Amino acid sequence: MATGNYLQDKGYNAAAAITKFRAVKFSALETVTPITAEVDVPCGIAQVAVSAGEIVRGKGVSVRRFGASEMEASIAINPGQLVSITADGRAQVAVATERVIGVCDEGAANAGERIRVTLSLPGFILA
Repeated sequence: MATGNYLQDKGYNAAAAITKFRAVKFSALETVTPITAEVDVPCGIAQVAVSAGEIVRGKGVSVRRFGASEMEASIAINPGQLVSITADGRAQVAVATERVIGVCDEGAANAGERIRVTLSLPGFILA
C-alpha cells in the first residue's frame, strides 16, 4: 500500500476542482489548478480533493512540494522507474522528451492504483 512522507506540504487556493493524488500546476499567485497537458510544469501533488462547491466555500488544497507522495497511476509502474505526468495529472513511466517529476518507490500493477513517488520537482526533461 502506497504511503507518503512529506518534507514540505503547502496550502494553496484552488482555481478549479482538484483530484486527490494528481499533479497540479500554478495558475496565479498562491493558486493552483489541475494539470491539463503533459508539457505543463507541475508544482506538486494534491493531497486532498476539492470540488467546485468547496472552492466557493473557501476550501483550499494541500500540495506536496517535496518528499514522497502517493500518486494515481495511469498504467502499471514498477519501483525504480522514472515517472512523468499524463495530461490529467496521473503518473506514467517517463520516456524521452518528457518531464521527469520523480522516481517510483512503490509500484502499481494496474491503472487507477496508487504508487509512491519520491518527487524531484519541477523536474527535468529526459533526453
